Amino acid sequence: RDLHSFPTRRSSDLNAAIFYTDQTRDSLVDEQIEFFDEVTEPGSGFKCVPVANRYLFKTPLNAVIADSENERRFISMLLQPANVDRYDAWIKSTATRFYEIDYSWKKREHPKRGKFSPDFFIKVGDLILVTEIKGDEELREPSEENRKKNEDALAHFKRVNEHLEEEGSPVRYKFNFLTERSFNKFYQSLRDGKVGTYRSELDVKLSEEA
Repeated sequence: RDLHSFPTRRSSDLNAAIFYTDQTRDSLVDEQIEFFDEVTEPGSGFKCVPVANRYLFKTPLNAVIADSENERRFISMLLQPANVDRYDAWIKSTATRFYEIDYSWKKREHPKRGKFSPDFFIKVGDLILVTEIKGDEELREPSEENRKKNEDALAHFKRVNEHLEEEGSPVRYKFNFLTERSFNKFYQSLRDGKVGTYRSELDVKLSEEA
């Protein structure tokens, strides 16, 4: 494990959870051990999710913090044996400066520009699944900001895939917005070998709003 990959910050969400294995603590250096002990002690505010079988934890990270209940459930499903066999590896991004995608939108009449890092990258053979997790409430009234994130992320990965094709690489990237309502269908498509064409309910909704 890469020691520097260990999370060293608290989440602002009260539903935050930390996933770790029996090897996590032994792989850390002093300041990381202090943080790990702090967040795994009773009353820390974190939900602790020890991964009993370290071989199911197919990520280069020492431990992973889910910043919300939706992310916790997504990771829990990712670690289910039926799903683990269907992908090669995964990683959860940090909030900033991991894999940033530029996007622009309007807030009222004011143009805004920003960057966002999609939440998860999952390697399935030559396909890299890139997922951004949102709450089901987004299905009722998608925000303009998320609509533009989706539009600009799709355009970004289209350019990436065109470059990879020109270079003769078989690797391709696929971006999805997911909400909790779509998790079961997403993982079913992964198990069925159809995730390359999967679109979530929010993917469809954001495209309709465009």
